[in-house]
Amino acid sequence: MSRLQNSIICQWLALALLGLFALPVLADEDDMAEDGPHTQLTEVSDLQALGRMVREAGVPILLMFASEDCHFCERLEAEVLGPMKLVGDDPRRVLLRKIMLETADSLRDFQGREISADELVRRKRVGMVPTLYLLDGEGRELVPRIVGYTSPDFYPAYLDQAIDVARVLLRQGTGP
Repeated sequence: MSRLQNSIICQWLALALLGLFALPVLADEDDMAEDGPHTQLTEVSDLQALGRMVREAGVPILLMFASEDCHFCERLEAEVLGPMKLVGDDPRRVLLRKIMLETADSLRDFQGREISADELVRRKRVGMVPTLYLLDGEGRELVPRIVGYTSPDFYPAYLDQAIDVARVLLRQGTGP
């Protein structure tokens, strides 16, 4: 691994630790940002086609695993990911997509095989939602997954840093 990669990963990890030690500010459902514009992420069912799309665009995939009953998933989408779409991050820097755990239909994985959402969750070792992955067009993790969400305080900066690292690693053709 090059010094640049080590430096980028160290910076990313430092931000991750900062996020772990910051005191979360939990908001009530009434405090959610519903008065501003909200853009929901597009659900994906064909990861193989998504992989082709990002290989052509030269950007990583930000894939969110979410659940219908997950208040934190809704907040993450409303407070961080939706605004990222509105300012043009999708598809300029990263392609934002989500998979709902309750999806009954089969999915097409990155290799073109039909699988269930449960099988994909097992393969990706999703233990709780929301979980964010930054992936290349083959479905490989570019940076460590981001698990959970409590507040928007440091999360956008932490996520931006992870996206920047993923983009550098993608351009270099490397990853963990």
